Amino acid sequence: MHRFVSLFFLLIAMSLHAAPPRVLAWDDEIAAKKLALVSATSQVEISGMHPSKRTFGLRLKGAGPYFIRVLDQAPAADGKPIQIQVPLTDVVKHPLILLMPDAKHPTGLRPLVIDDDVQGFAWGSYRFMNATPKDIVVQMEQKAVKVPAGWKAVDLNLGGETRGIGARVALAESIEKVLYSAVWEFDANARTLCIIVPGTDPRLGPIAFKAVPEDKISYELDTKEEKKSTGTETSP
Repeated sequence: MHRFVSLFFLLIAMSLHAAPPRVLAWDDEIAAKKLALVSATSQVEISGMHPSKRTFGLRLKGAGPYFIRVLDQAPAADGKPIQIQVPLTDVVKHPLILLMPDAKHPTGLRPLVIDDDVQGFAWGSYRFMNATPKDIVVQMEQKAVKVPAGWKAVDLNLGGETRGIGARVALAESIEKVLYSAVWEFDANARTLCIIVPGTDPRLGPIAFKAVPEDKISYELDTKEEKKSTGTETSP
């Protein structure tokens, strides 16, 4: 009986534990950095970073707090490693760590943890996040969603078959004034993370998109490959 109860609680603990986090680099400069995810007792180097593809899950032992550590940069004057804390908790079951640039931090990084669970961020969905200071309205075909400023995720799923769709974007305070209009491709077997950012080229308008698609077949192949391999852990 004791053995059965112990196994029962072990299975519960395993079910509540978050999946290994994956990492997405904001740009090529960040992707080129030599970084590691660090816990209190171990670290695993982050390999395969790319601005348009998530890494494999990072299997890291040890309790938090967790940090992203810069491996190709000399320690600080006090001898401590150059690193920044990452808010990883079991509340987010399938974490994706988005590494963005931050010139004010010694690491040059600002991490953001996104729930990347396919049960919520489903195939056929667009997940919008707003990095501009104003609320945005996104319309695709006959569906529209308000994407508030402040990085809150808002999903839009059109349903149906793969096809070209009209995309229209405006400020929530003046939806009659179109800031962006284009034809996108909807794919029922893909999902796309869309981050709305301030535009840097006046010719292209006041906003721009960082779009990171992921297709179902590649995801399933990566998941199988990930299960065959584990990250190499060392003492921090």
